[in-house]
Amino acid sequence: MIGSLAVLLVAVGVAPAVAKSTTPVRPAAKAPRPAPAPAPVPTLCEGDYADSVPAARASEILDAVKDQFVFSIRNIATYERVYYGRDGKLRRNYIRSVVHGTGFAYQVKDGETLIVTNEHVANRPDVTDDEHQVDGVPPGSKKVREQIKIVRDEEDDYEPGHVPLKLALSDSAADIAIVKARKILPVMPFRVGRSSALRPGNLVQVRGFPLGAFAAVNVGKVVNPYTEDTEHGWSHSDFVVDALLSAGNSGSPVFAVNCRTSQPELVGVFHAGYSDAAALNVVVSVDQLREELETLHVPKREGGLRAEITAQDRDRLVKELFAEQTHALTFPFGGRIATVRLADPTTLRFSILDDDYPLVVREGVTLVDRGANGFGTLDGIVVPVDGAPAEASPSLLDAEVRDHFDKLYDSLWHQVLGVVDYRSRLARAQKRADAFDESQQAKMRLRKRNGEQKELLGLCLFDADRAGAVAQRAVATPPVAVAAPTQPSADDTVAAARKDPPVQPSSIAPVAPSQTGSGGDRSGR
Repeated sequence: MIGSLAVLLVAVGVAPAVAKSTTPVRPAAKAPRPAPAPAPVPTLCEGDYADSVPAARASEILDAVKDQFVFSIRNIATYERVYYGRDGKLRRNYIRSVVHGTGFAYQVKDGETLIVTNEHVANRPDVTDDEHQVDGVPPGSKKVREQIKIVRDEEDDYEPGHVPLKLALSDSAADIAIVKARKILPVMPFRVGRSSALRPGNLVQVRGFPLGAFAAVNVGKVVNPYTEDTEHGWSHSDFVVDALLSAGNSGSPVFAVNCRTSQPELVGVFHAGYSDAAALNVVVSVDQLREELETLHVPKREGGLRAEITAQDRDRLVKELFAEQTHALTFPFGGRIATVRLADPTTLRFSILDDDYPLVVREGVTLVDRGANGFGTLDGIVVPVDGAPAEASPSLLDAEVRDHFDKLYDSLWHQVLGVVDYRSRLARAQKRADAFDESQQAKMRLRKRNGEQKELLGLCLFDADRAGAVAQRAVATPPVAVAAPTQPSADDTVAAARKDPPVQPSSIAPVAPSQTGSGGDRSGR
């Protein structure tokens, strides 16, 4: 047992020595604790856009951007006035008109900065009249020069500091223009929002240059999130705000604060105000501007008087005329009464009736479309010569005279299609209130072209003598006898306008004129 004990003691004594010669064992590393999830950013409000901003965050949200991306825009237009002096000699004088508005940069493209403003700021009327007035410029004056530039304010006359601008897009229906500067400027740091998401009571912020005097920020509320604007030839949707704005603010960006991100978003461009209410101002909704902001092309809009006329539009009018017992429609044009008559399956006659109609049933000027390749071409101009109608070929007229009649012909097409559209909307208005509103807007659009139509009529009635002289010089061709036409269907009439030979015109009397009214007034700022 002693021997066994000795061995045991030796073993016990050796064991610690062996243990000391080994590498110490480190405790196992603990698994890292997962980082706590970031606390969700609380939304500013319920819904899409905020009705108010907490006072503690107002400066952070509304005034965080320090770069000046909103600019004062100056337009200098020079008008030529032609008149006769007391000595009977023709004289000219030149009148300069200076206006200030607001614009904001939204994109840099190919080294140029694109800036949005109002069309009535960047593109003054080509000719002044009762519906296109310019302060200090007599009616009938013609624009001969125009300069657009960025200035510091209305007092800034230091030319080297001005930034010249060039017009890139002019959308008169939306009262929007895009100009470009050939240098890189700070651009709007906010995203484009959704004006369709606005609700009454939403907070808006407007940045601009009131009176062109200084940069200012105004706030207000949305009063009406949607209204159709058909004043002054415009045709677009607006929303109404109660922010106190003034002349010089035209073209100002309007922002609303997104509830989710707490960031301002562009929702519109201020362009006009109610003349009798300083705190009611209208803003062009941004939703309808997205396409032109991206493409720099004016989009086609339904219902505009200057939309392109298609073959389907012309065919629709022919079918409408065929459905009428007299094959004719009477409509207002430039303060006179006009008719369009389907004389036969291949002939349309647009006539301006005598100024004393209906006391005198006589045609003053008639434009003939024989539909050789489908309706849409002015083929003849009929004017009275020595009390009898005589036809002149447009191809024999001077270029200037023919241009006048071509424009009159195009304007008559637009007007009669607008009248047909108005009457169809009016028929539906008896069943739906929104259809009645649409019919009233269509009626107001018709009225907006009255000044332009009067001008065209005046030019063409003045040119009627020159057209009559051409008609007298033309060699008369004896008429060719043809068989009386059979009564066609509406579809046959449309087809015949494209391929059938002309047949003998039939006599169709005009129908009674329709009555239209007028609307309210807004002023651009």
